[in-house]
Amino acid sequence: MKINGAAGPDLQLKRPCHRALWVMGARISVAIRRLRTPMHFVMSVALLLACSDMASAAIPEIQQRVPAVGCPANDQMGPARLQTGESMPAPVEERMAEQIAYYKGEHSPGVYAPKGWSCRVWDGLNGSVLVVTPKRIEPPYFPLPVITGPAVMIQSSDGGTSGRFHVAIVAAQLFSLLGSEFITRVRQEHLIPDSSFDVEPYPDDQLRYLSDRFVEYTTPPNRTGLGTDGMFEVSNLPVRGLTILNLETEANSLTEVRVRLPAGLNSVAEAIVQLETTCVQLQRGCRGLQ
Repeated sequence: MKINGAAGPDLQLKRPCHRALWVMGARISVAIRRLRTPMHFVMSVALLLACSDMASAAIPEIQQRVPAVGCPANDQMGPARLQTGESMPAPVEERMAEQIAYYKGEHSPGVYAPKGWSCRVWDGLNGSVLVVTPKRIEPPYFPLPVITGPAVMIQSSDGGTSGRFHVAIVAAQLFSLLGSEFITRVRQEHLIPDSSFDVEPYPDDQLRYLSDRFVEYTTPPNRTGLGTDGMFEVSNLPVRGLTILNLETEANSLTEVRVRLPAGLNSVAEAIVQLETTCVQLQRGCRGLQ
């Protein structure tokens, strides 16, 4: 077949719909010119549309997949390990998927991050933290290290354990209406100062609420904010983040994602935020994409 659509002598249309599409297309052109066979024209159009739908349904949507990497936890020694035979779906452009991997812990939510990086998990009764960095984080692993450079992290806090204090404080800061009953209940325990719940918003943060329980934000370079309210130290790179509150479950009641990548990886950062925006809203996290 020539590029301009003309048929060569070797063209063979073996499938009925393909044959129908070719023949009906020709008939429609004739019918339009002659306008003397309206019924044939209507039938031709109907068959053409039906075959087009069948052809579309027969073509599977290409699902990009990325490698899965297992992360050592707490004081476990050794590097992150590629999970042989395991992969995760990544519904992004192919060129982006080629630069991303999925990092996971045994008892913690996973996160997408640049391929070839290292990772570590800290988990306990209050929740878990998974951090992905360009180079391996060296011991000691306690207290938690401060991350000064590029990294991706996901933090999960459980509202039914000692993690409830962090959940209540973040809820007071970002979701005071939705979390009012939970905040009041934790506050009335009087186990931490009342002033902990009187959290002022960070003036330089740029917030965009996606729902009454879900916010996307950016902490600008060299500024304190939600992006640096944890293991990330202030740096000359911006932090893009996601925070979602889910008080319906005691586990993973609060999930926070922070992405801080070099300027040359801005498109990768955008793809990661896109993926995690979907993941954190699923009951099973990114595993729900499978």
